[in-house]
Amino acid sequence: MDTKKNDTTETWLAIILGVLAVLLVKSLFENDDSKIVSKKGRKILSDQEKMKEVNEKISKSEKSDEHQEIFI
Repeated sequence: MDTKKNDTTETWLAIILGVLAVLLVKSLFENDDSKIVSKKGRKILSDQEKMKEVNEKISKSEKSDEHQEIFI
């Protein structure tokens, strides 16, 4: 009986550690402030006309009921 209780405790401990690990990795990705931008991305960000086009595509996509990919 002691072995069964020990196995249950180890199982719960493993589940809790797994959940904590998933939450840790999730928070690392959500709070990533590295701001890595490619050369093409920098060109688009600095060009007002391109940014207007991108914003129009995003707003058009948000108004649509179905998911659409945005190609830049």
